[in-house]
Amino acid sequence: MDIRHAVLLGEIVSPGNRRKDMIDRPREYAAAAVPFFLRVDLRNRVPTIALYELTEGEYRPVAAAAAGTRFVMREPFEFSIDPADLLGEEAVPDEPGEEG
Repeated sequence: MDIRHAVLLGEIVSPGNRRKDMIDRPREYAAAAVPFFLRVDLRNRVPTIALYELTEGEYRPVAAAAAGTRFVMREPFEFSIDPADLLGEEAVPDEPGEEG
């Protein structure tokens, strides 16, 4: 798929490529006129999610949340999640006999 057809592109920030993930790729996406950019950062086990919208050639923040709060976006589609859910850890099982 040609990048110019993308509506939203996302990046997961990696420890070894921070500059590329934080600066270079958003610039590339903006130059290709991708309307929305989503960044997921899992550093320090405190995940954050931020959505940016392309405005006048630059990405401007639209929505953001850290673990323990709800990330909610309305465009380009509705999506909601607590960034803590991205850690992929199993929920603590209920005690026997508890309703859950």
